Amino acid sequence: MTLVGEICALLDDLGLGTYREDGLPGGDIFHTFLPPSPDSALAVAQYVGRESDAGNPWDEPYIQVRVRGPAVDVRVAEQRAQDVYDRLHGVGRRALAGGTWLQLAIGTQSGPYPIGPDEQGRPEFTVNFRVDVDRPTPNRV
Repeated sequence: MTLVGEICALLDDLGLGTYREDGLPGGDIFHTFLPPSPDSALAVAQYVGRESDAGNPWDEPYIQVRVRGPAVDVRVAEQRAQDVYDRLHGVGRRALAGGTWLQLAIGTQSGPYPIGPDEQGRPEFTVNFRVDVDRPTPNRV
């Protein structure tokens, strides 16, 4: 399981939505990209973090959670994005679904950031986090 998948599963565990690891319909937390539906959904993506140590299995990647809500009320998306921030910021000292040790998740901004509506007029927000994780690899133990 990738780190993105593990964070998707964590958001599900935290009660922020439903993650279907198989990608089939029925969930509202998605890996990397937002599909056209449902209207209210989350997508988790990883982006560049700090340089990693070649001998230490500790990484500090950055995670972005993109939140979309229905076009009729921007407050729905904003509140869901705030819920993501409130429940994920400061969580740590736990094993994730794929075995990665999450030491700590830290919000890199003070809350949700509006990025405007999508092509169907649905409001979107992002919430960004640095995650401190222990992920041993064959060259780093």
